Amino acid sequence: MPLVPYIELHAHSAFSFLDGASAPEELAEQAAAFGYPAMALTDHDGLSGSLAFAHAAKEAGIRPITGAELTLTDGSHLTLLVETDVGYANLCRLITLAHAATRPPPDRRATAPALDPAHLTTHAQGLVCLTGCARHGMVTRLVAADRTREAEAAARRLIGIFGPGNVYVELQRPRTRGDRSLLRNLARLAEVLGLRTVATGDVHAHHPRRAFLQDAFVAIRHHLTLDGSDGERRGNRDAVLRPPADAAARFADHPAAVAETVHLAERLQFDLTRDLGYAYPDFTTDEESADAALSRICHYHLGARYPNAERRREALPRLQEELGLIAHHGLAGFFLLHREVLEMAGEVAYRCRPAGSARRTLPPGRGRGSSVGSIVCYLIGLSHIDPVRNKLFLGRFLNRDMASAPDIDLDFPRDIRKGLIAEIILRYGTDHAAMAAAFPTFRTRMAIRELGKVLALPPADIERLSRQADGWSSPTALEEELLRLPDGEQKMRSPRWRALAFLAREAAGLPRHLSQHSGGMIVSARPLVELVPIVPAAFEGRQMVQWDKDSCADAGFVKIDLLGLGML
Repeated sequence: MPLVPYIELHAHSAFSFLDGASAPEELAEQAAAFGYPAMALTDHDGLSGSLAFAHAAKEAGIRPITGAELTLTDGSHLTLLVETDVGYANLCRLITLAHAATRPPPDRRATAPALDPAHLTTHAQGLVCLTGCARHGMVTRLVAADRTREAEAAARRLIGIFGPGNVYVELQRPRTRGDRSLLRNLARLAEVLGLRTVATGDVHAHHPRRAFLQDAFVAIRHHLTLDGSDGERRGNRDAVLRPPADAAARFADHPAAVAETVHLAERLQFDLTRDLGYAYPDFTTDEESADAALSRICHYHLGARYPNAERRREALPRLQEELGLIAHHGLAGFFLLHREVLEMAGEVAYRCRPAGSARRTLPPGRGRGSSVGSIVCYLIGLSHIDPVRNKLFLGRFLNRDMASAPDIDLDFPRDIRKGLIAEIILRYGTDHAAMAAAFPTFRTRMAIRELGKVLALPPADIERLSRQADGWSSPTALEEELLRLPDGEQKMRSPRWRALAFLAREAAGLPRHLSQHSGGMIVSARPLVELVPIVPAAFEGRQMVQWDKDSCADAGFVKIDLLGLGML
């Protein structure tokens, strides 16, 4: 690791929803530009941006460190950093537990996650614990309130859970009144308990210009205006990523805590891009491999699909070619998984459609897209198009040089799809199946309405501007939209309207909250909850991972696309 005086071990991206103000990629690029050899991302109660950050960091030439800042049931925070693959699985489970009750009945409106500290005891292995941020840290807030004995007792509980070598007293300098005294008291507590201190920056933006946006996000989160949110906002613009030397200089009176950032970073060698360990069900049994099972099923249906001997002889080489490609890529389980989903759809259709209905025995779903070029898909029922007769090209769907699993889109009638999603979760178990996530991002109308409200701009003007704007365009064009108003030039002379244009431009493309993908479902042989946190979805009986389709693809997850089509 190159010699630097300081490594950032506490940073938030925009996936600390309505708190962090930079994309994971922006943080990684800025860290590399500053010369950091490594950096941690520790978003609030989630890992939604973790894989995007890990890939961006590696591309930028720095080593990503995975972690999260967890909120406990008493409102305090702990920062957990991953040291091993076991630690990563434990962090995923802890985050899942923190979100378990966030969709209470009857309306299932989302509530804030909170972790019962009792769960830490059984999920501490492989994790390093920092005692928390300056404002809400489990130990820090007790020290700040002069509750020294309670702070010492809390720290001892953490030592008992994680072990003395895995607990660090976290020091932050937010440049608020009394922070020097607070840091001295924290360092004194660490000395009494025989713990090491570690300095962190509590980064919430990659560049100082995003600090204003971070303030606006906090105001949105608390349903306040910027003027009315002084108590919730930071009060200054110091929570930004700094060059290592500048960050170290902020803790000149605590050199050991600065040096410990480098030593601790060297310990944290878990690599999310390398050590995940995902595998989809491959359907191998003691009697038969997945490749043999797929071949047997295809040859069984070959005669029914091609009763004409001449056409069958024409189809057989195509089948053998495809089975060879599937074996080469280890994808037999992938195709068998999709076949099993289609069989489940048939069972759901039989249950939910009335007896005597002509639709009850119809094929319950249809594949489309490039998968119709596959004879294997045709034989196992994923496609109703004969690729041999129609001379369809296979290479777009399946070829020897492909780097990831092919994409099979399955269309289902809406009455089948709802029951099928529940059936898949029931069949594979809540630890092994979940929907993919989606992240609604700030676009023009959302930016106008949300940021205009926190700037206390006239509601009528905000509504008129938002209706005029294209809802899917980027907020970077907001100045043009403003100038289209009859009094647009006058508005652009107003500091608040110019602030709206600036904030909308900075917020463009950043995620606002976690949502559910329209139809993508993830199934895993290994417990999915050890690979990515799982959280309840708005729909009863559904759950979703904290990664969107892009991160799921980067992780190598197989995403089954269960799409609803009303005409079926």
